[in-house]
Amino acid sequence: MQKIAIKELVDFRRKSNDNAKKRFAYKLKNRVAKEKAKNDEDSKGGNYWVTSTSCIYNVFKHNKNDFYEIKIEELTNKRESTEDKKVKSMFQQNIDILNNFKDFNFDDIRPIKISKFVTVQKVHKVFAVDDFPLHLNPSLLFSHERNGKTEIGAIWLVPQIRGFKKDELGMFCEILHDFLIKNYSHDYQVSDDLCVAIDTFNAQKVVYEEMLKGEIPFLVQKILDEIKNLN
Repeated sequence: MQKIAIKELVDFRRKSNDNAKKRFAYKLKNRVAKEKAKNDEDSKGGNYWVTSTSCIYNVFKHNKNDFYEIKIEELTNKRESTEDKKVKSMFQQNIDILNNFKDFNFDDIRPIKISKFVTVQKVHKVFAVDDFPLHLNPSLLFSHERNGKTEIGAIWLVPQIRGFKKDELGMFCEILHDFLIKNYSHDYQVSDDLCVAIDTFNAQKVVYEEMLKGEIPFLVQKILDEIKNLN
């Protein structure tokens, strides 16, 4: 089975009827990998949000909000220098995202002092759940000291046009936490309050601690069970 993106689980859940779900489930379980040309960019527009996503990443990593204005100015200049309407729209949407993030508060999901940034091994980005190879791409892992213990936290910046509902975003947070437990809990204590999925389009977040409190539902296993049982 080819790896499955969490966004595809969201798409499956959004299907409006059983027939559409059956077709989608069949595709997920039976599709064949396609060869990718050397110069092939993500045909689904994965790089569409790269400038805003990378800027948000740098703001969090370096704890410097100044990056927003620098990147907005750069994108504004690029927007004004092109005549291509689609390219102008791309720049503008990235600008809009960064303007929204100026008021986004990272203080409660970022330690005051980060000990180090932890490298994500490529082999760990495919996470098996009931024989389903789920693909995840955490944006940043970091360790810190708290109460005499070395903890690990993570953020996952998830860009998508129109963004996600909170319960959908929770699916990214849920699998991110499972990923941390499986791959890093032998060296670190996983920080439930610093395991965060962020919807960059809507500038909203889900923290794993919210899921433990029952404020956001756990959905991944339920959806995988439904896919498994559809023939």
